[in-house]
Amino acid sequence: MNQAPEFLIEDRQHDSIRRLAHVFDLERRDFLKLLGGGVLVGISASSPAQESGGAHRQDSEGNIPDSLAAWIHIAEDDAITVNTGKVEIGQNIRTSLAQQVAEELRVPISAIQLVMADTALTPFDAGTFGSRTTPIMGHQLRNAATTARELLIEMAAQRWQSDPATLSAADGKITNTKTQQSITYGELAKGQQLARTIPADPAVTPAKDWRIAGTSVAKVNGRAFATGSHRYTSDLTRPGMLYGKVLRPSAFHATLISLDASAAEKIPSTKLVHDGDFVGIAAPDEYTATRALNALRAQWKIMPQPSESELYNYLRKNPEPAVNGEGRRDRRRRKARPPGLRLN
Repeated sequence: MNQAPEFLIEDRQHDSIRRLAHVFDLERRDFLKLLGGGVLVGISASSPAQESGGAHRQDSEGNIPDSLAAWIHIAEDDAITVNTGKVEIGQNIRTSLAQQVAEELRVPISAIQLVMADTALTPFDAGTFGSRTTPIMGHQLRNAATTARELLIEMAAQRWQSDPATLSAADGKITNTKTQQSITYGELAKGQQLARTIPADPAVTPAKDWRIAGTSVAKVNGRAFATGSHRYTSDLTRPGMLYGKVLRPSAFHATLISLDASAAEKIPSTKLVHDGDFVGIAAPDEYTATRALNALRAQWKIMPQPSESELYNYLRKNPEPAVNGEGRRDRRRRKARPPGLRLN
């Protein structure tokens, strides 16, 4: 029996949430006016793997890459680069993930450079949500780092024609405990891809033997955060970039009856986007966009809905009818399931 990876099941549960979809209708003539002349090349995303991660996406069965090269690279100058699709948004995972890799590679945490959420480089990731980084991504990176350490020991053993059991890894070097001969990781790897498949259950370091993981260390790049020099996503700008704000109704599935945007349209450099029930604002900065959004006056038609205190009893009294013995969640999970994969 094939069992779906935990991250894949969680991703499907996340995607199963019913959302308010909106399709913008754009006539061909308007489309050409918008883009002007030239040749347009379109690329269609055929799988959810397009969401995040480029060089090493998930395979046809929805599994994350088991190639060591997808996760870790060791340069000739001993620089260790680790790829992850997770993002740092204040939870300090840049530090905790680096600790777990450093523990298994037997290097100081300062030797680890994390590349996070670079969709051209990092493996597919369902997203940073649900407090799953440490138990899932941390486990994956520990496995990768353990595999890398064992591979480096094997490479040194072949180089010296010695027994791998006599070799140890520490401080970014492999050392022969009998002869004291040593070689750095960079000299062994030579900047090449680490060609090894990560096993399902490598011999990671037991928690009782941890020296770096699980300990209190200084926050990676902590000075940049403390001094304000660190650039968050909201600090990034591009030429001609606009900030968008969406006008939200006070209830689900509301329909727009009327809109008075006269005050918002008087604000300089503000663009109103109105298509059916969708209303949005675009402006050159977030403050102006927020100001224009607050200036909108909209009237919505809202269907009767249960209050928070009534919600539990409402759901108990109004179950969604099953179709062929399946509820909505079961149907969606079945439709999203890759061929040949069973979920139990």
